[in-house]
Amino acid sequence: KQWYQRRVRVSMEHLEAEDDEDEMCDLDDGACSEESKSDDECVEDEDSIKDCYSASDKVKKDSDMKPPSTETPPQTAYIPPHLRNLDPNAVLKRKIRGYVNRVSTSNIKQILTDVELVYQDHPRGEINRAILEAVSQSLLISTIMPARLCAEHVLLIACMTANIGPEFVSPLLEDLAEKLTKEMSERHGKLLNNIVSIICYMYALKVVSCNLIFDIIRTLLKSFTEADLEVLLYIFKSVGLDIRKDDPQALKDIVQIVNETGAKIKEKSSRFTWFMETLTAVKNNNVNKIPNYDKSDITEIQKAYKAAVKQAPHNLRVTLADLLDAKTKGRWWVVGAAWTGLEDERKVKQVQFDSKLLALAKTNHMNTEVRRNVFCVLMSSEDYEHCFEKMMKLNVKDKQEREIIYVAVLCALKCKTYNPYYTNVIKKFCEHSKNYQITMQFSIWDRLKDLKSLNATKTRNFILLLSSLISSKTISMSVLKIVNFAEIGSDEVDFFKDLFRKILNVSEVVITEIFGRLQPLPLDNLKNGIKVFLKHFLKPELGAEEKRI
Repeated sequence: KQWYQRRVRVSMEHLEAEDDEDEMCDLDDGACSEESKSDDECVEDEDSIKDCYSASDKVKKDSDMKPPSTETPPQTAYIPPHLRNLDPNAVLKRKIRGYVNRVSTSNIKQILTDVELVYQDHPRGEINRAILEAVSQSLLISTIMPARLCAEHVLLIACMTANIGPEFVSPLLEDLAEKLTKEMSERHGKLLNNIVSIICYMYALKVVSCNLIFDIIRTLLKSFTEADLEVLLYIFKSVGLDIRKDDPQALKDIVQIVNETGAKIKEKSSRFTWFMETLTAVKNNNVNKIPNYDKSDITEIQKAYKAAVKQAPHNLRVTLADLLDAKTKGRWWVVGAAWTGLEDERKVKQVQFDSKLLALAKTNHMNTEVRRNVFCVLMSSEDYEHCFEKMMKLNVKDKQEREIIYVAVLCALKCKTYNPYYTNVIKKFCEHSKNYQITMQFSIWDRLKDLKSLNATKTRNFILLLSSLISSKTISMSVLKIVNFAEIGSDEVDFFKDLFRKILNVSEVVITEIFGRLQPLPLDNLKNGIKVFLKHFLKPELGAEEKRI
């Protein structure tokens, strides 16, 4: 209100000043005089002044009626031009890039500490992407990369993988695999050399296994051009002796492929000759004959890695095919990630059995899929070794492994005449894993507790099966510890008499070993029970074996 009043007063004074100036000009020029003014002009001046005053009064009234404004103009922070329209994570990326550019073997611990502080203020995923993006921009270039720069950047990746897990390095490995495949068809300078160099340093720091290195070698041997020879030569010079130590059989296969491919080449270049000399030196584990062999960079980053990481994790045993199919099949090496590869393998390895075998399995009450498959494999195998190989391909896991012993024992007891094939199958599995021995032990206990339910055929087959397992030392004599020889009946006496006759029907050395295994065990009841039973029921048949037992 005061402002409007002040404004009106200033305007009125301005009008009066202009009128005075006009009057002074008229007096000086002599154009008009105060006496010559007409009454009409005076009236007009008075009317104009009244109109001006009425307008000012109206403005005052209007201003009196309006409420005072309480709104304040919005205040926005000033943004410099170079920071406008940028990525919201630009500050984070700039900070991470600074850490990546400063990393070295001497300050790796401090860099890891600083990056750990950044993780406390930002989401983990954004920081992981920022680190991998900064490393990729520095290393994945079309010109040859200094070995020192590559080693130090990979050292940071290895330390972060050890602290976070395989989910950190997985995106970088997948990107490297895709770019390596593209470079094989269309080269862009030295990008392929840089990719292989990164993977070799990762293998030296145990981030990946030799499987990935051998896959790359096989891929390069398919084309086997001069450019491929350069990359292969670098691989064998840098990590050739290490892959030979990890998987010598795979290296032999590579040497055989190179020899077969080299035999087809008519004009061999000097680079090929140099490559063959290096490969031969690696195969023979001769360091002195590897030309220009220098492992100082790898040794230095390995020492820095051991000093920076408390406990190094196991390397990722991923293959090149796993990385290329990660988007479709999933990532089995990342905890909690989906993976469909196992389902595909099961579909491929699923065996189709004959309808007669399936009908026979149904007749023998094989009422689950696992039991039907085990039964069909047992019936269709050529021998016990062939059966073992086919069983291993069924992908029977954990508790389902018990079904193999269950079905094998059931088939062995149901035969009209004793068939040692099933006994050999059981022996093979018991030698393969102790879990099968424990399962077989429980199966024997179940039948020893219920001997009266077995008919004559099953009893005879069970005696032959158990005596064969004990005589071959597949199962120890301690399996009889649940038997109370002081309280057994007449049927059980006949069973154990036949059992011990079969066990004692071997060489003296084997008998000594069988009963000698009981000596250090704290099973006095079993030892005394067997001694009393043998003396009471089989004393005439023992002869010279009595004292030794």
